[in-house]
Amino acid sequence: MRSLFHTTTILAMFAAIPAGAMTIASSTNGPDAGVPAGQRLITNFDTAAGLGGGYQLTTGSLSGQYAAPLGDTTQYLTVLGGQIASLAISPAVKALSFYWGSIDNYNTVSFFSGSALVASFTGGQVPAAPADGSQGSPTNNRRVSFAFDGAAIDRVNFASSSNSFELDTIAGAVPEPASWVMLVAGFGLVGAAARRRNPAVVAA
Repeated sequence: MRSLFHTTTILAMFAAIPAGAMTIASSTNGPDAGVPAGQRLITNFDTAAGLGGGYQLTTGSLSGQYAAPLGDTTQYLTVLGGQIASLAISPAVKALSFYWGSIDNYNTVSFFSGSALVASFTGGQVPAAPADGSQGSPTNNRRVSFAFDGAAIDRVNFASSSNSFELDTIAGAVPEPASWVMLVAGFGLVGAAARRRNPAVVAA
């Protein structure tokens, strides 16, 4: 009985830890200045590595369909109306940024840790961005940075309900080694407690 109680207590402690919160840490006017200090490049969409779902990798602009983020002359990701593009990230990150072009309030970005949705944001929630799809405005073409509190993000979805969601140059910061050690040690304790068994009691 003690072993079961001990296991249940440890599991309850881990269940009480919040899955993680997320905030928009910053938003910087375009044209894009590139990867922020303290982050590493995840993808600049020169290839489709890590991508799934519905999307196009393109350059330039096509009227009524998509427009290159302000100042961007390289290949970028376009998600047309009704599509969802998914990007796998390895190793997982504690913070992430990308250059968001012609921000619209019908663009949605969703962050996942494993199969758990951590949070979602729309273009209408980006600070100082009018989110009206204007293509030439520096305030509506921005590098947007997200910070995650207690969550390791390994997948990002980009969705748009109309044409379109354009973005480029995703970068991120991985958790410190100490955070990974604590996480692994915690799961190890849960596993060890679950394997413990009471000794069999022999009736006299």
